[in-house]
Amino acid sequence: MLLPGIDRSLFDDILVIDGGSTDGTVAFAQAKGLRVKRQVRSGLAFGVFDAIVPMKTSHVIEFSPDGNCKAEHLAELVAKLRQGYDLVTVSRYLPPASSEDDTPITAFGNFMFTTLVKLLGSFPVTDALGIYRGYRCEIVRNYDFEHYLSGPVLEPLVTGICCVYGLKMAEIAGDEPARVGGASKMSVTYNGSYLLLMIIRLYFRKIFGLKV
Repeated sequence: MLLPGIDRSLFDDILVIDGGSTDGTVAFAQAKGLRVKRQVRSGLAFGVFDAIVPMKTSHVIEFSPDGNCKAEHLAELVAKLRQGYDLVTVSRYLPPASSEDDTPITAFGNFMFTTLVKLLGSFPVTDALGIYRGYRCEIVRNYDFEHYLSGPVLEPLVTGICCVYGLKMAEIAGDEPARVGGASKMSVTYNGSYLLLMIIRLYFRKIFGLKV
C-alpha cells in the first residue's frame, strides 16, 4: 500500500476521492482516519475540481494511488509550495527523471502537448500533463478555470493557466514507476482531442484576450 509511505505530518488534511470503488478502498481509508468524498460528476477531472473548490486549505497536492507517484517527493514538493510557488510539478521528463509507464505514443503526446502549453508562457515546462503536482487552490477557483474545464484536462489546464497569467512555477525531477493493476484505459484520441481544444482556447485568451 502507498499510504504507509506518506508522511501525514506534512499535511493538514488528506482527502480520498471515491469514484465508486467496490474493492474496499473506502473502508480502508476511513479505517485509517482519512476523509472520503464521493464523486458526483463523472470523470476524474471533475472529481478533482469538485473536491478542491470547497477546500479550506490554501494549497492542494494531487497524488495518484495507481503507483505512478512516489511518496519520497512529497516533502520537497511541500517545501517548494511553502517558498511561494503557485504550481510545483513532479516532472517525469526533467533530467534525470524518466517514465516507466510511457508508451511511444503517450511519450510523443506528452512531448507535443507540453510544448504547446509551454509556448503560452515563459517558464520552461517539461511536463504539463502529469497528475503529480501541488498548487494554490485559488487557481481552480479563479481565472475562469471552470470555463475551460471540458473533458480530462484539469492538470494541463492548471499549467496552462499558470503560463497565461505568468504565475510562479517550479518543477521537481521525479521518476514515474509503472502503474499498479495493469495498463491504463485512457483513450489517446479522446484525451488528445480535449487537450488540443483546451490549448487552442487558451491561445485565444492569451493572444486576443477572447474568452472562447
